Amino acid sequence: MNRILAFFFFLAACTTGAQNTEVSGTALGRPGELVRVLVYADQFSLLDSTLASAETDVWGNFSLSFSCDKTEYAFLALGLKKGEFYMEPGLAYRAFVRADTVKGSVFDQLPLQFDLEEGSGNLNKMIGEFNFDYNTFILQHQKQLLRAKSDKLINDFIVREKTRFANELSGNAYFNDYVAYSFASLEWISKIKSDTAILEEYFTGREVLYENIAYTEFFRDFFKQYFKNLKAFDYPVLVSTMNRGELFYIDSLLQQDKWLEKDGRVRELALMLLLARNYYNKDVGKEKVLNIFTEIEKTGNYDRNRIVAGNFKRKLLKLDYGSKAPLFELKNTQGQRVALSDFKGKFVLLNFVTSRCKPCFFNFQKMEQIQSGFENKLEVVVVVSDEKAEKVMPYVKDTRFHLLNLENNILLLEDYEIKTYPTFIIINPNGTIAMAPAPLPDENLDVYIERFMQSYKNQNKEKAN
Repeated sequence: MNRILAFFFFLAACTTGAQNTEVSGTALGRPGELVRVLVYADQFSLLDSTLASAETDVWGNFSLSFSCDKTEYAFLALGLKKGEFYMEPGLAYRAFVRADTVKGSVFDQLPLQFDLEEGSGNLNKMIGEFNFDYNTFILQHQKQLLRAKSDKLINDFIVREKTRFANELSGNAYFNDYVAYSFASLEWISKIKSDTAILEEYFTGREVLYENIAYTEFFRDFFKQYFKNLKAFDYPVLVSTMNRGELFYIDSLLQQDKWLEKDGRVRELALMLLLARNYYNKDVGKEKVLNIFTEIEKTGNYDRNRIVAGNFKRKLLKLDYGSKAPLFELKNTQGQRVALSDFKGKFVLLNFVTSRCKPCFFNFQKMEQIQSGFENKLEVVVVVSDEKAEKVMPYVKDTRFHLLNLENNILLLEDYEIKTYPTFIIINPNGTIAMAPAPLPDENLDVYIERFMQSYKNQNKEKAN
């Protein structure tokens, strides 16, 4: 499981029924900052979904209210930084964001940390204490855990934890499942139980815990390795079966495993994880993978799995070739609003930079040469993400670039999945993605643009005929 020792998990108890849930708090010194509560649309595809959003006031206070019908593994986001917590229906949460965790860039990969009060809930404390014990045990015994015959060591730890949390385990189903699948993960990585034993005890014929993060994390990790270990699924056979693009054939192949054959729901979830991992496999056709996801979404036997299939499709198609480019309307250095739609009919080279990114400026000369080579067919749009476009202006003043300020439109960075600077995106004349991200200008970017222009031209000819 993905555990970060320095990070605090904030969790709430599991209840049923849609109820009004509140998340309020303070981020001192952060007025006018975007605050959101996010969840995964499902915990297999990991597609993000926003439950509520607001802005901090002049004192950094915020308040969000929304309907919640189940315990959710969620995120509190301040700007683009996110911190994990769990929430349950009907509780009122108070979050106090630690000032030292909101400094710097989102690209520092540091989570948002906050102290959380959850009213009548106490699952935060239980999970936090359990995770501390779990992580400490792994750190202290990591060498022994990688060796054979660590059964007694692990079993003794499990007994101690079950004794310590006896009342909590019997009183809270969510916590009980969380602990059970944390132990299962430990038994698996230490190899004190075989893959088939894990399958039989924790997955096949068992309830699928769609909402429990310990279950879904273990499920994803386990089946990723399980398919690698299975000699029955020869790689060429697996690839050729996926390339048939029909659920029947790939499902029939997986049923050759006697353990997967026993449980269609688990087999289908494992299959979707396998398909998603092979979406970018050069040996597998993307359209074939999408066809199978579509078939599961429309005709699958399990309602929750059908939802998962649809979410996988949406996540895989985001920023893929031909998908709709996220729209924007930003101000240029003259205060005029410039929208992506203004460039309809032309290719767009979208470049995200910051005023502090000196290497970003080194690309401008090559970008100007590329634009000149395509005459009036290519527009170059430079988006300055730290709201200081005037500092970039001297580097582009003699170009035909459109220099835009991101201002408060920080979600555009998420929409285009900007992970580093500079980042380049090529957009087709019809407003769809050609390539995201694209290579740097000195990495044959012009060759890629020329290919996309020719491909787009050929597609239009085919449509005309």
